[in-house]
Amino acid sequence: MIKTIVAIGGGEMGRIKIHEDGHSEQKPWETELADKKIVEITGKKQPVLIFIGAASNDSPTYFPVVCDVFEKKLGCVAKNLILTDLSQRPTVEQIREMIMSADIIYVGGGNVTRLMKALKESGTDKILKEAYDKGVIMSGNSAGGCVWFEYYDNDEDEDFDGTESTLTTKKALGFVKGYFCPHWNKKPEKGIDKEATSKDVIKRMLVKESKFGYAVDEPAALLIQTNGDKQTMTEIISKPGAKIYKLNQNTTNTRVYDAKVRN
Repeated sequence: MIKTIVAIGGGEMGRIKIHEDGHSEQKPWETELADKKIVEITGKKQPVLIFIGAASNDSPTYFPVVCDVFEKKLGCVAKNLILTDLSQRPTVEQIREMIMSADIIYVGGGNVTRLMKALKESGTDKILKEAYDKGVIMSGNSAGGCVWFEYYDNDEDEDFDGTESTLTTKKALGFVKGYFCPHWNKKPEKGIDKEATSKDVIKRMLVKESKFGYAVDEPAALLIQTNGDKQTMTEIISKPGAKIYKLNQNTTNTRVYDAKVRN
């Protein structure tokens, strides 16, 4: 059984953004190549996709964007699994039925700690592992990419005060070894505060904690496929210049990951 994860490093899905002055802006579909790859891997004409938007507190504007991409453009049947609103959260049995009947799980962006809390409290974390082991494709953007790895960092959480001493890793689901950092090309090279954690500081955090990981530019994605003891990692590059870096726990240097799938 091949187990598959597609972790996207950020990027727009073609949403319409409403600005404070009331005017609207059509954002580009930057994640197109990664989204198409997710559907292609299923080998089905109309795969079932379950969207989990807990990282964004199940924002009502998120799922329609997912539907526009995966239903209208890519031919999926999309269903919304709401976890943060207890009045709408399905039972554990219903969650399991939804997830185990899916071909694709797609997790949206937002706060990873909020996402992890909702997954654990609802029992969804264990069901996702069962589905992953049976070949259901696990995917997601930003926070939805972080969640599949062993670790993410706390730079969006209250326990991070903008200083290097409080920046640390937290445990995610651990389907893939290592730490995952999205939006790498949007981060400054040096410095740290509550609004911006730099590449340099993140590298030092990993050295301090003796961990390794992956840093992904927008809108690149890391495709990880595991078959028994064999694991392959491939870059999906949706935009010229976007890259994926492996961050080594023994050095602050980076290297671009070798294998590439280009648009």
